[in-house]
Amino acid sequence: MTIDVTFDFRSDATTDDPDRSSPTLRRYHQALWSKPLPNGHRFDLDTTTPWEYLHHRSDLGEFFLSSDSVIPTYDHWQSTAARIARVPPNEVESFVAVGYTIGGMMVFPSNKVDGKWTINMARGMSRAIADRMDLTLECARSRSKPGSVQHGRPALPDRGAPH
Repeated sequence: MTIDVTFDFRSDATTDDPDRSSPTLRRYHQALWSKPLPNGHRFDLDTTTPWEYLHHRSDLGEFFLSSDSVIPTYDHWQSTAARIARVPPNEVESFVAVGYTIGGMMVFPSNKVDGKWTINMARGMSRAIADRMDLTLECARSRSKPGSVQHGRPALPDRGAPH
């Protein structure tokens, strides 16, 4: 499969949320993230599981994945509205468009554990992270490190939405 790194997933989305409704984005994620693992097992992602974006089930376990843009634009936040308003609209749109190409997208674990936020939910809703990928990745790393006090905790506690 050829991946068009300039393809804007909003162009084939069937709703205003390309993460959920762009068939091209889903195919690209499936192709990019289905692969042989270092231990010799295959990690193949399925798109046919009802109500799931991407799914894997094998002796490795069961994994549910969703997609999200990882380039925050802050164009809908009240706290940044005045700054964004000073940028020409065509420049804002050009920047937003990059976030809807494959280089601006990532898959995240999507199943909640014990009713807590997923790491992606915390990324968008917690003031402690505020959509920053550097902090999101650090949270994921610290929670997945064996022996860590945080090990196995899927997300930060709710501290209120940043917008």
